[in-house]
Amino acid sequence: MVKLKGFDNIELKKEKIMNIGSIARINQVIGILEGLEPTKEIEECIEILEEVKKIEGW
Repeated sequence: MVKLKGFDNIELKKEKIMNIGSIARINQVIGILEGLEPTKEIEECIEILEEVKKIEGW
């Protein structure tokens, strides 16, 4: 299990099911979020998604 930085109640277990398609979808969501007006919540979402990519080794 990996705890996300700054979040005490969220843990992720590294799974082998993440693949290139999953990472592409995460990148797509990040792109959409980056196109929105930047708020603290959006920046936190982007950080979480980037952490997920790091956990998966991308």
